[in-house]
Amino acid sequence: MKSGLSASKYIRNNKRTCFVLIIALGLTFAAMYIINYMLMVTEESFKPIYLELPKKVAYADLTPETLGVKTQDGNVEKAIPEAREELIRKLKSTDGVRDAYYTQVANANYNAVFGNTGYEFPLVDADKIPEFLEHVGAKLVEGNMPSGEGEILCDSIILKNQGLHVGDWFLENSYGKVFKVVGVIESDCMACVGMPNGFNNTGWYITVLVDEEHADFRKLAESLGYQISELDKVDDIVQYRKDKETDVDNVVRSVSDVILLVVMIFLAISVLVAYISFLRNRVNEYCLYASIGFSKREIYGMIMREMGIIFGTGLLLGAVSSLIGMALLDRLLINPQGLISAWWYPGQVGASLAAFAAIVGLLQIPILITVHSIRTVDLMED
Repeated sequence: MKSGLSASKYIRNNKRTCFVLIIALGLTFAAMYIINYMLMVTEESFKPIYLELPKKVAYADLTPETLGVKTQDGNVEKAIPEAREELIRKLKSTDGVRDAYYTQVANANYNAVFGNTGYEFPLVDADKIPEFLEHVGAKLVEGNMPSGEGEILCDSIILKNQGLHVGDWFLENSYGKVFKVVGVIESDCMACVGMPNGFNNTGWYITVLVDEEHADFRKLAESLGYQISELDKVDDIVQYRKDKETDVDNVVRSVSDVILLVVMIFLAISVLVAYISFLRNRVNEYCLYASIGFSKREIYGMIMREMGIIFGTGLLLGAVSSLIGMALLDRLLINPQGLISAWWYPGQVGASLAAFAAIVGLLQIPILITVHSIRTVDLMED
Protein backbone atom coordinates (compact mmCIF):
# COMPACT_ATOMS: atom_id res chain seq x y z
CA MET A 1 0.00 0.00 0.00
CA LYS A 2 1.52 3.30 -1.06
CA SER A 3 1.90 6.09 1.47
CA GLY A 4 0.69 9.67 0.83
CA LEU A 5 2.84 12.16 -1.00
CA SER A 6 4.89 14.28 1.41
CA ALA A 7 4.68 18.04 0.94
CA SER A 8 7.70 18.74 3.10
CA LYS A 9 10.12 16.13 1.72
CA TYR A 10 10.98 18.11 -1.42
CA ILE A 11 11.39 21.29 0.63
CA ARG A 12 13.78 19.53 3.03
CA ASN A 13 15.80 18.10 0.15
CA ASN A 14 15.90 21.36 -1.83
CA LYS A 15 16.46 23.88 0.93
CA ARG A 16 18.37 26.40 -1.19
CA THR A 17 15.72 26.72 -3.92
CA CYS A 18 12.84 26.92 -1.45
CA PHE A 19 14.73 29.21 0.91
CA VAL A 20 15.30 31.78 -1.85
CA LEU A 21 11.59 31.78 -2.67
CA ILE A 22 10.62 32.08 1.00
CA ILE A 23 13.04 34.98 1.49
CA ALA A 24 11.66 36.75 -1.58
CA LEU A 25 8.05 36.35 -0.40
CA GLY A 26 8.92 37.44 3.16
CA LEU A 27 10.79 40.54 2.07
CA THR A 28 8.01 41.47 -0.33
CA PHE A 29 5.42 41.28 2.45
CA ALA A 30 7.69 43.28 4.75
CA ALA A 31 8.30 45.90 2.04
CA MET A 32 4.56 46.35 1.46
CA TYR A 33 3.82 46.66 5.16
CA ILE A 34 6.74 48.93 6.05
CA ILE A 35 6.05 51.28 3.12
CA ASN A 36 2.45 51.55 4.32
CA TYR A 37 3.71 52.08 7.88
CA MET A 38 5.97 54.94 6.73
CA LEU A 39 3.13 56.57 4.81
CA MET A 40 0.78 56.20 7.77
CA VAL A 41 3.30 57.91 10.07
CA THR A 42 2.14 61.14 8.44
CA GLU A 43 -1.49 60.40 9.24
CA GLU A 44 -0.73 59.26 12.79
CA SER A 45 1.51 62.28 13.46
CA PHE A 46 -1.14 64.75 12.27
CA LYS A 47 -3.94 63.28 14.40
CA PRO A 48 -3.31 65.39 17.53
CA ILE A 49 -3.28 68.57 15.43
CA TYR A 50 -6.31 67.78 13.27
CA LEU A 51 -8.43 65.79 15.72
CA GLU A 52 -7.51 66.67 19.31
CA LEU A 53 -6.56 70.37 19.41
CA PRO A 54 -9.73 71.56 17.57
CA LYS A 55 -11.84 69.87 20.26
CA LYS A 56 -10.58 72.56 22.64
CA VAL A 57 -9.76 75.68 20.62
CA ALA A 58 -11.46 77.32 17.63
CA TYR A 59 -10.34 80.33 15.60
CA ALA A 60 -12.47 82.69 13.53
CA ASP A 61 -11.69 85.70 11.35
CA LEU A 62 -15.10 87.12 10.43
CA THR A 63 -16.07 89.68 7.82
CA PRO A 64 -17.81 92.91 8.85
CA GLU A 65 -20.99 91.65 7.15
CA THR A 66 -21.04 88.52 9.33
CA LEU A 67 -20.58 90.70 12.39
CA GLY A 68 -23.58 92.76 11.29
CA VAL A 69 -21.63 95.85 10.18
CA LYS A 70 -22.55 97.43 6.85
CA THR A 71 -19.37 98.68 5.22
CA GLN A 72 -21.21 101.38 3.28
CA ASP A 73 -22.26 103.06 6.53
CA GLY A 74 -20.04 105.66 8.14
CA ASN A 75 -17.81 105.16 11.19
CA VAL A 76 -16.97 101.55 10.21
CA GLU A 77 -13.62 101.57 12.03
CA LYS A 78 -15.45 102.01 15.33
CA ALA A 79 -18.40 99.77 14.50
CA ILE A 80 -16.35 96.66 13.65
CA PRO A 81 -14.49 96.40 17.02
CA GLU A 82 -17.75 97.06 18.86
CA ALA A 83 -19.57 94.33 16.91
CA ARG A 84 -16.69 91.94 17.49
CA GLU A 85 -16.70 92.59 21.23
CA GLU A 86 -20.45 92.04 21.27
CA LEU A 87 -19.92 88.59 19.72
CA ILE A 88 -17.17 87.81 22.24
CA ARG A 89 -19.48 88.77 25.13
CA LYS A 90 -22.14 86.45 23.76
CA LEU A 91 -19.62 83.65 23.35
CA LYS A 92 -18.38 84.00 26.93
CA SER A 93 -21.93 83.72 28.24
CA THR A 94 -22.58 80.52 26.28
CA ASP A 95 -22.45 77.11 27.97
CA GLY A 96 -19.45 75.11 26.78
CA VAL A 97 -17.31 78.20 26.13
CA ARG A 98 -14.64 78.78 28.72
CA ASP A 99 -13.27 82.03 27.30
CA ALA A 100 -13.07 84.04 24.09
CA TYR A 101 -10.84 86.91 23.02
CA TYR A 102 -9.62 88.70 19.92
CA THR A 103 -5.88 88.29 19.64
CA GLN A 104 -2.89 87.84 17.39
CA VAL A 105 -1.90 84.32 16.44
CA ALA A 106 1.30 82.68 15.20
CA ASN A 107 1.75 79.43 13.33
CA ALA A 108 3.54 76.28 14.45
CA ASN A 109 4.99 74.07 11.71
CA TYR A 110 5.18 70.30 11.83
CA ASN A 111 7.02 68.16 9.28
CA ALA A 112 6.00 64.53 8.75
CA VAL A 113 7.65 61.84 6.64
CA PHE A 114 5.60 63.00 3.66
CA GLY A 115 4.29 66.55 3.77
CA ASN A 116 3.95 69.13 6.51
CA THR A 117 1.26 71.16 8.19
CA GLY A 118 0.86 74.37 10.14
CA TYR A 119 -1.64 75.44 12.75
CA GLU A 120 -2.46 78.52 14.81
CA PHE A 121 -1.65 79.23 18.41
CA PRO A 122 -2.64 82.37 20.34
CA LEU A 123 -0.39 85.23 21.42
CA VAL A 124 -1.96 86.57 24.62
CA ASP A 125 -1.13 88.47 27.79
CA ALA A 126 0.76 86.57 30.48
CA ASP A 127 -2.30 86.26 32.73
CA LYS A 128 -4.20 84.37 30.01
CA ILE A 129 -1.56 81.67 29.57
CA PRO A 130 -2.25 79.54 32.70
CA GLU A 131 -5.93 79.32 31.76
CA PHE A 132 -5.06 78.26 28.22
CA LEU A 133 -2.66 75.57 29.45
CA GLU A 134 -5.23 74.19 31.87
CA HIS A 135 -7.90 74.17 29.19
CA VAL A 136 -5.82 72.16 26.67
CA GLY A 137 -4.45 69.86 29.35
CA ALA A 138 -0.84 71.00 28.98
CA LYS A 139 1.80 71.08 31.68
CA LEU A 140 5.13 72.87 31.84
CA VAL A 141 7.96 70.32 31.93
CA GLU A 142 10.99 72.51 31.29
CA GLY A 143 11.88 76.20 31.41
CA ASN A 144 9.71 79.08 32.60
CA MET A 145 6.35 80.68 31.97
CA PRO A 146 6.40 83.58 29.47
CA SER A 147 6.73 87.02 31.07
CA GLY A 148 8.03 89.25 28.28
CA GLU A 149 7.29 90.15 24.68
CA GLY A 150 7.68 87.33 22.19
CA GLU A 151 8.26 84.59 24.77
CA ILE A 152 6.45 81.36 23.98
CA LEU A 153 5.80 77.88 25.28
CA CYS A 154 6.02 75.10 22.74
CA ASP A 155 5.03 71.44 22.78
CA SER A 156 7.95 69.06 23.23
CA ILE A 157 7.06 67.15 20.04
CA ILE A 158 7.07 70.32 17.94
CA LEU A 159 10.42 71.36 19.38
CA LYS A 160 11.92 67.93 18.65
CA ASN A 161 10.44 68.00 15.16
CA GLN A 162 11.91 71.44 14.45
CA GLY A 163 15.21 70.75 16.20
CA LEU A 164 14.66 73.53 18.76
CA HIS A 165 15.40 73.90 22.47
CA VAL A 166 14.68 76.33 25.27
CA GLY A 167 16.40 79.61 24.45
CA ASP A 168 16.16 79.19 20.66
CA TRP A 169 14.29 81.51 18.33
CA PHE A 170 11.05 79.92 17.19
CA LEU A 171 10.84 79.47 13.38
CA GLU A 172 13.53 82.10 12.83
CA ASN A 173 13.36 81.63 9.05
CA SER A 174 9.71 82.66 9.08
CA TYR A 175 9.48 85.23 11.88
CA GLY A 176 13.08 86.29 12.39
CA LYS A 177 14.35 86.82 15.93
CA VAL A 178 10.91 87.62 17.28
CA PHE A 179 9.61 84.64 19.27
CA LYS A 180 11.86 82.91 21.78
CA VAL A 181 11.14 79.51 23.33
CA VAL A 182 11.25 79.92 27.12
CA GLY A 183 9.48 76.72 28.14
CA VAL A 184 8.50 73.25 27.03
CA ILE A 185 4.98 71.91 27.54
CA GLU A 186 3.43 68.50 27.00
CA SER A 187 -0.16 67.73 26.08
CA ASP A 188 -2.21 65.34 23.96
CA CYS A 189 -2.78 67.98 21.28
CA MET A 190 0.63 69.58 20.55
CA ALA A 191 -0.55 72.93 21.90
CA CYS A 192 1.62 76.06 21.87
CA VAL A 193 0.98 79.50 23.36
CA GLY A 194 2.92 82.70 23.80
CA MET A 195 2.99 86.46 24.17
CA PRO A 196 2.88 88.93 21.26
CA ASN A 197 5.89 90.92 20.13
CA GLY A 198 4.69 94.04 18.40
CA PHE A 199 2.62 93.09 15.38
CA ASN A 200 4.57 90.08 14.18
CA ASN A 201 1.88 87.49 13.55
CA THR A 202 -0.01 85.49 10.96
CA GLY A 203 -3.29 87.26 11.63
CA TRP A 204 -5.83 88.37 14.22
CA TYR A 205 -8.52 85.89 15.23
CA ILE A 206 -11.34 85.47 17.66
CA THR A 207 -9.92 82.64 19.77
CA VAL A 208 -12.53 80.54 21.56
CA LEU A 209 -11.77 78.00 24.29
CA VAL A 210 -14.53 75.42 23.93
CA ASP A 211 -15.50 71.94 24.99
CA GLU A 212 -15.88 69.23 22.37
CA GLU A 213 -19.67 69.57 22.21
CA HIS A 214 -19.35 73.22 21.15
CA ALA A 215 -16.23 72.89 18.99
CA ASP A 216 -18.22 73.48 15.78
CA PHE A 217 -17.83 77.27 15.60
CA ARG A 218 -20.26 77.70 12.71
CA LYS A 219 -23.00 75.97 14.64
CA LEU A 220 -22.07 77.91 17.78
CA ALA A 221 -22.17 81.25 15.96
CA GLU A 222 -25.50 80.42 14.32
CA SER A 223 -26.98 79.69 17.75
CA LEU A 224 -26.09 83.27 18.66
CA GLY A 225 -27.66 84.75 15.53
CA TYR A 226 -24.63 84.99 13.24
CA GLN A 227 -24.57 83.46 9.77
CA ILE A 228 -21.09 82.27 8.76
CA SER A 229 -20.32 82.77 5.05
CA GLU A 230 -17.68 81.38 2.68
CA LEU A 231 -15.74 84.65 3.07
CA ASP A 232 -15.18 83.99 6.77
CA LYS A 233 -12.08 82.05 7.80
CA VAL A 234 -12.94 79.52 10.45
CA ASP A 235 -10.60 76.87 11.82
CA ASP A 236 -12.65 74.60 14.04
CA ILE A 237 -13.20 70.88 14.51
CA VAL A 238 -15.32 70.58 11.36
CA GLN A 239 -12.77 72.36 9.16
CA TYR A 240 -9.81 70.45 10.56
CA ARG A 241 -11.52 67.09 10.07
CA LYS A 242 -12.37 68.04 6.51
CA ASP A 243 -8.78 69.15 5.85
CA LYS A 244 -7.43 65.91 7.33
CA GLU A 245 -9.64 63.80 5.12
CA THR A 246 -8.89 65.67 1.89
CA ASP A 247 -5.29 66.75 2.41
CA VAL A 248 -3.92 63.85 4.43
CA ASP A 249 -6.00 60.67 4.50
CA ASN A 250 -7.02 60.55 0.84
CA VAL A 251 -3.51 61.39 -0.38
CA VAL A 252 -1.76 58.90 1.91
CA ARG A 253 -4.16 56.08 1.12
CA SER A 254 -4.07 56.75 -2.61
CA VAL A 255 -0.27 56.58 -2.61
CA SER A 256 -0.38 53.44 -0.47
CA ASP A 257 -2.83 51.77 -2.88
CA VAL A 258 -0.66 52.62 -5.89
CA ILE A 259 2.47 51.26 -4.21
CA LEU A 260 0.64 48.06 -3.21
CA LEU A 261 -0.58 47.60 -6.78
CA VAL A 262 2.90 48.13 -8.27
CA VAL A 263 4.53 45.77 -5.78
CA MET A 264 1.83 43.17 -6.38
CA ILE A 265 2.36 43.30 -10.16
CA PHE A 266 6.13 42.85 -9.84
CA LEU A 267 5.64 40.12 -7.24
CA ALA A 268 3.13 38.30 -9.42
CA ILE A 269 5.44 38.36 -12.44
CA SER A 270 8.48 37.27 -10.41
CA VAL A 271 6.69 34.46 -8.59
CA LEU A 272 5.00 33.30 -11.78
CA VAL A 273 8.33 33.04 -13.62
CA ALA A 274 9.99 31.33 -10.64
CA TYR A 275 7.17 28.84 -10.19
CA ILE A 276 6.99 27.93 -13.88
CA SER A 277 10.71 27.13 -13.74
CA PHE A 278 10.10 25.33 -10.44
CA LEU A 279 7.42 23.13 -12.03
CA ARG A 280 9.34 22.42 -15.23
CA ASN A 281 12.30 21.11 -13.27
CA ARG A 282 10.03 18.59 -11.55
CA VAL A 283 8.07 17.19 -14.51
CA ASN A 284 9.91 13.85 -14.43
CA GLU A 285 9.28 13.61 -10.67
CA TYR A 286 5.54 14.12 -11.17
CA CYS A 287 5.50 11.54 -13.97
CA LEU A 288 7.24 9.05 -11.68
CA TYR A 289 4.57 9.60 -9.01
CA ALA A 290 1.90 8.93 -11.62
CA SER A 291 3.70 5.77 -12.75
CA ILE A 292 3.68 4.23 -9.26
CA GLY A 293 -0.03 4.82 -8.83
CA PHE A 294 -0.62 8.34 -7.54
CA SER A 295 -3.49 10.18 -9.18
CA LYS A 296 -3.22 13.64 -10.67
CA ARG A 297 -5.46 14.89 -7.85
CA GLU A 298 -2.99 13.60 -5.26
CA ILE A 299 -0.06 15.20 -7.09
CA TYR A 300 -1.97 18.48 -7.31
CA GLY A 301 -2.67 18.30 -3.58
CA MET A 302 1.02 17.79 -2.86
CA ILE A 303 1.96 20.81 -5.00
CA MET A 304 -0.60 22.97 -3.20
CA ARG A 305 0.60 21.79 0.22
CA GLU A 306 4.17 22.64 -0.76
CA MET A 307 2.99 26.06 -1.88
CA GLY A 308 1.13 26.51 1.39
CA ILE A 309 4.29 25.75 3.39
CA ILE A 310 6.42 28.10 1.26
CA PHE A 311 3.92 30.97 1.26
CA GLY A 312 3.02 30.49 4.92
CA THR A 313 6.68 30.51 5.98
CA GLY A 314 7.27 33.54 3.74
CA LEU A 315 4.40 35.42 5.40
CA LEU A 316 5.70 34.52 8.86
CA LEU A 317 9.17 35.71 7.90
CA GLY A 318 7.63 38.88 6.46
CA ALA A 319 5.76 39.59 9.71
CA VAL A 320 8.92 39.15 11.79
CA SER A 321 10.92 41.28 9.35
CA SER A 322 8.23 43.98 9.49
CA LEU A 323 8.38 44.12 13.28
CA ILE A 324 12.17 44.39 13.25
CA GLY A 325 12.10 47.02 10.50
CA MET A 326 9.48 49.15 12.26
CA ALA A 327 11.34 48.93 15.58
CA LEU A 328 14.55 50.15 13.91
CA LEU A 329 12.76 52.93 12.04
CA ASP A 330 10.99 54.05 15.22
CA ARG A 331 14.25 54.20 17.13
CA LEU A 332 16.46 55.73 14.43
CA LEU A 333 14.09 57.94 12.44
CA ILE A 334 10.54 58.35 13.70
CA ASN A 335 11.00 59.17 17.39
CA PRO A 336 14.08 61.41 16.94
CA GLN A 337 12.05 63.54 14.49
CA GLY A 338 9.18 63.99 16.92
CA LEU A 339 6.86 61.84 14.82
CA ILE A 340 4.18 59.40 15.90
CA SER A 341 3.69 55.89 14.58
CA ALA A 342 1.40 52.89 14.94
CA TRP A 343 2.43 49.34 14.12
CA TRP A 344 -0.87 47.54 13.63
CA TYR A 345 -2.85 48.16 10.44
CA PRO A 346 -5.42 45.38 9.90
CA GLY A 347 -6.43 46.87 6.55
CA GLN A 348 -2.89 46.62 5.21
CA VAL A 349 -2.51 43.06 6.51
CA GLY A 350 -5.77 42.16 4.76
CA ALA A 351 -4.64 43.86 1.53
CA SER A 352 -1.29 42.04 1.60
CA LEU A 353 -2.97 38.69 2.25
CA ALA A 354 -5.42 39.40 -0.57
CA ALA A 355 -2.48 40.18 -2.87
CA PHE A 356 -0.81 36.89 -1.96
CA ALA A 357 -4.11 35.03 -2.41
CA ALA A 358 -4.49 36.59 -5.86
CA ILE A 359 -0.98 35.40 -6.77
CA VAL A 360 -1.80 31.88 -5.55
CA GLY A 361 -4.90 32.02 -7.75
CA LEU A 362 -2.80 33.15 -10.72
CA LEU A 363 -0.37 30.29 -10.14
CA GLN A 364 -3.20 27.81 -10.60
CA ILE A 365 -2.85 28.29 -14.36
CA PRO A 366 0.69 26.86 -14.74
CA ILE A 367 0.06 24.30 -11.99
CA LEU A 368 -3.08 22.92 -13.64
CA ILE A 369 -1.37 22.90 -17.04
CA THR A 370 1.55 20.95 -15.54
CA VAL A 371 -0.70 18.47 -13.73
CA HIS A 372 -2.88 17.95 -16.79
CA SER A 373 0.21 17.15 -18.91
CA ILE A 374 1.60 14.50 -16.51
CA ARG A 375 2.09 11.11 -18.17
CA THR A 376 3.32 7.80 -16.81
CA VAL A 377 6.83 6.57 -17.60
CA ASP A 378 5.65 4.01 -20.18
CA LEU A 379 3.69 6.65 -22.07
CA MET A 380 6.69 8.99 -21.93
CA GLU A 381 8.79 6.25 -23.64
CA ASP A 382 6.20 5.85 -26.36
